[in-house]
Amino acid sequence: MTRNLVHITSILLLGTFAAAYAHPHMFIDTKLEIRLSGDRLEGLEITWFFDPMFTASIAGDWDENGNGSFSEREVGLIFENAFSNLADFDYFTYVSSGNTTLSPSVVEDFTVFMDGSTLVYRFFVPIDIVLCDGCFAVAIYDHTYYCDILYCSDSPITLTGPGSSNASFQIVENNNIEIMYGGAVSVSRDGKTYTGMAYPQQVVVTLEDI
Repeated sequence: MTRNLVHITSILLLGTFAAAYAHPHMFIDTKLEIRLSGDRLEGLEITWFFDPMFTASIAGDWDENGNGSFSEREVGLIFENAFSNLADFDYFTYVSSGNTTLSPSVVEDFTVFMDGSTLVYRFFVPIDIVLCDGCFAVAIYDHTYYCDILYCSDSPITLTGPGSSNASFQIVENNNIEIMYGGAVSVSRDGKTYTGMAYPQQVVVTLEDI
């Protein structure tokens, strides 16, 4: 493992380094497939598109033959070394239904691939809960703000499964969750202003027949 990968991996593993310097160093764009079955939320398929620095680090260190794709063995190594410890941080995923907020303890079907020049992680979060009030919310964020996570601008949300045709969604900022961060911002998203305070985006889903 190279020194560069150790540094970048520390970002995703979110140890004490990230807590001490809680300003964005990594940028993740997200797509989310929400799988519904009537009044049940079965799970979430989450896709993360990474910034060029993390892309270069993972591709440079784990694409051993440089062919632009990852073998089953390479995916397993990436999972163990640059993803699995996110279990300690709820995989950045929080589902709120009624007065309860849930976070995953496991993920399934983890894979890694290149989308052009962009590194992509995709994985499934099993939830399987009954939605009693006809409304729930999904928030994907890093509470230390070391990773700046936003939804993709192009078709970020897909609702699938039986009953999904009766569901609708909107993406909003959750102003009840304040993420305070400090330190100079050396890199930033295009067009974004960093004030020292951030609010996570969340997807609010409404089921018409419940």
